[in-house]
Amino acid sequence: MKRKKITALLLCGALIGMTAVGCGSQIKDDAVFATLDDTTITMGVANFCAKYEQAMYDPFYLSYFGEDYWDKDMYGNGNTMTEDVKSNIAEQLQNMYLLKAHMEEYNVTVSEEEEAAIQKAADDFIADNSSEAIKQVGAQNKENVVEMLRLRTIQAKMHKRIIEDADVKVTDKEAAQRTFSYVQINNQSHTDEESNQVDYTEEEKAELLASAKSIADAKDFDAAVTDAGYTVSTASYGSAKDESPTMDVAVLEAADKLKEGKVSDVVETDSAYYVLRLDKELDEEATKAKKESLISEKEEDYYNDILDGWKDEAKWKINESEWSKVNFDDHFKNPEEETETPSEETTGTDPQEEGATGADPADGADAGTESLGETETK
Repeated sequence: MKRKKITALLLCGALIGMTAVGCGSQIKDDAVFATLDDTTITMGVANFCAKYEQAMYDPFYLSYFGEDYWDKDMYGNGNTMTEDVKSNIAEQLQNMYLLKAHMEEYNVTVSEEEEAAIQKAADDFIADNSSEAIKQVGAQNKENVVEMLRLRTIQAKMHKRIIEDADVKVTDKEAAQRTFSYVQINNQSHTDEESNQVDYTEEEKAELLASAKSIADAKDFDAAVTDAGYTVSTASYGSAKDESPTMDVAVLEAADKLKEGKVSDVVETDSAYYVLRLDKELDEEATKAKKESLISEKEEDYYNDILDGWKDEAKWKINESEWSKVNFDDHFKNPEEETETPSEETTGTDPQEEGATGADPADGADAGTESLGETETK
């Protein structure tokens, strides 16, 4: 079968290049995926969203985990990858239709210009792709594409509007950050000349500890670290008791005890030796960044609380018999780069499709769309 070049659409903020490998969607477009109060959500929209999510995963995951990764428990939670992704898609759709249902309360609308950009993006997407590719992603019905783009537009506008109501306050004390430099000397294992992981002997560990102590005793911390063959790293934090465990608590506790400019003794953890130098007791730049991060976190908490409240009040029901028909058996792969122009006989490529690209479908609009480079289906 001849390959057909396709251009892909930008959804959910991710770039997708793909080769579709399969027979296309068998989902009934107008079947019911779910109901939200009096609103019916079609399988056409749900399937289109699911297939694009798959296209984001496949090019990377297939090369690392094999073609059966959708049937594996990839996250160690007892679910298959298929179950995890479909659950996430269902929740996304529930959230987006809830936001759509409450638009009027926040005076949010889709403008004529935005609607025009959405329609153009959908038209360009369908026109620029082969019928085989459109079938593969479940986009035969233009309204599936339009509805997804419209929902994403509404979601972005509602998110912005809702967090405007969040009365978020973060004090300087709450955001205050201390910054320290450190060297980390791993003491468990190393890679030998044959690329094998080898545990350190007790004698080797003693040598590493001696190296760490020499750094701690040196007058010039940075020079001592470099001379010992290691790299100086930096970290900012609030306090050892408040910080999430991104770094061993023993390291942060040691940093808490330091005055600005002072170097610690060797801090020993289960996996490494550390030596620290406190650079700033109050890092204004890091504190500003932390304050912005905390504000964003609190705004997201407010936004999610609003959504959760709507969920508690709404009647949401998934049609499991239809939703179970969506699978990820047909894979998407990045097209292979061609180093020369092969003949039709050797590749099966339609020469008229070579060089097909899509124009920017929504330049300057909030539709969340963009055309991409060439991709293929067969």
